[in-house]
Amino acid sequence: MTCKSSQNHYVPLAELESSGRRFLQVAITQGRAFIDDMENNEGATIQIHALCLGKRTSGKPVAACCDPPFEDTFYFCVDQVEKQGSLLTCQSKLLLTLVRTSHAGNKQLLGSSVVDWRRCLDQGEGLKLNQEITGTKSDCGVSVGLLTIRIRVLPGLRKKIPGEVLKSQLSMEHDRKLERERLFLMYSKQWWNEYLSLRETHSERLVKIFTEDETGTTQMVCMMVAPLRSSLIDSPRHATRFVSQIPCTPRHVPGGTSTTEQWTSLHALIVANSGDVESHCLLLCSLLLGFHLDSYVCVGCRHKGGAAHVWVMTLAEGAAPTFWDAITGQRFTNEDTLPYRTIDCVFNDKAFFANTQPSNSISKMKFTLRDPVHWKAVSEDAILSMRSSLDHLNMNLILNPHTIDPHHTASTLEHQLKRLVREEREKHDLSTHWNHELSHLLQPALSAYELERTAGVNVSNEDFQHAVRHAVPKGFTFKGYPAQFNHTNVRHIFRECMRSEVCSDLITSHGDEVELAVKVRIYPYAENVLACWVMFACQYRCVL
Repeated sequence: MTCKSSQNHYVPLAELESSGRRFLQVAITQGRAFIDDMENNEGATIQIHALCLGKRTSGKPVAACCDPPFEDTFYFCVDQVEKQGSLLTCQSKLLLTLVRTSHAGNKQLLGSSVVDWRRCLDQGEGLKLNQEITGTKSDCGVSVGLLTIRIRVLPGLRKKIPGEVLKSQLSMEHDRKLERERLFLMYSKQWWNEYLSLRETHSERLVKIFTEDETGTTQMVCMMVAPLRSSLIDSPRHATRFVSQIPCTPRHVPGGTSTTEQWTSLHALIVANSGDVESHCLLLCSLLLGFHLDSYVCVGCRHKGGAAHVWVMTLAEGAAPTFWDAITGQRFTNEDTLPYRTIDCVFNDKAFFANTQPSNSISKMKFTLRDPVHWKAVSEDAILSMRSSLDHLNMNLILNPHTIDPHHTASTLEHQLKRLVREEREKHDLSTHWNHELSHLLQPALSAYELERTAGVNVSNEDFQHAVRHAVPKGFTFKGYPAQFNHTNVRHIFRECMRSEVCSDLITSHGDEVELAVKVRIYPYAENVLACWVMFACQYRCVL
């Protein structure tokens, strides 16, 4: 057997035994009662993503229906766990996350469920169960379907763990966790009352200590962040570009009182390839912490008295704070015109600070977070106590390399866009002529645009400008229109471009010797996140 830490296909027991290793086998044989998928999901698929012992794997996409025919078997190597101690004391859970993909390629987080796989340790033939998958966002706490699961350790343990011992261990861990949460809740209530007593206006500030994750579990916000390191992310700027290219879905106000408000975990954001602004900020902050930057998630407002918003901040000794927009990928300092107006609290994996200054305006506040005159801190010991309950193996998320063929994808997209351009021009009784040399000249411009976004610096485009002047015949006019997307859905791309009056006029250009050009460049990142650059251009003879 190939010695991988996780597999997603059935492996015969003899092959497992010959490998000399022990695995946790998770077999999912059926899905039932997915009522939301009974209709109106033609062409849609559902896929199971599993995370356990810090390892990730995914099942095969199946047709979205009421009883989806899942047939996935996952293997997670437990050798390292056994070396470090007993399987009985391993607190890393099995997280199952379901993602629905529409016929157009849009992904949606369907639901999640957490399973304590150790319940199989006292079962000779393994644990069989019907696991409920709970919905997210507006469906939070509502069952979206059931999975039939069988969990067992293969090859089996030489000595089965007695049921009484297993039950005692799980009960003890549960009681300890509840006690830590009870103590922290008591502490946080006292902390909050002290904060309110400092200033009357503090009751109006957006100080968010707790949130809810996609499994419906209440979390202290610091538990949603963890330093994340990946060989696929080269630098903090690269991390920002990667996060900004993950599609952003409608957000929930982080300071609101809605019971359906959720901040999705890093794993859910990655597997769904979409998330709200909060989950983007959690991921960006985690990646920046991985580069040892003093990074925090900020909760505040874009406008005084406006809706709550979140973004990321990094601090450096003797320098002004730097603010990072996880959605646009932009960076700002106090010297720039900031898109943010106020900050009420900041946090990372180890610290939480609430603003106690007379003004929460960024232009007036001091960022000396350790100064108790300006900021009220949550006890780091209290945060550390809460972190002891975390699934540290699963928090250490491993990013997967992309599987995109950028050149083939770009070439296919170019052909599809040319067809749509031709069809659009035919509607206006216009013929279409392509200039392939002009298309090639657009490539350096797209390369410069992506480099600017990744490096955060202005890149000279003189070579492109000189090439255009040299290639376009005298007496001709050149027009160009670049656009960038985080997907490759050709109809969506063309529709968005045509909404621009500049692009629409370019594509429907008419006159003497009109020639068109289109160039597509795909820049792939980890987890098949991508930046898709499209540039349309045309040249035509000027007629006075």
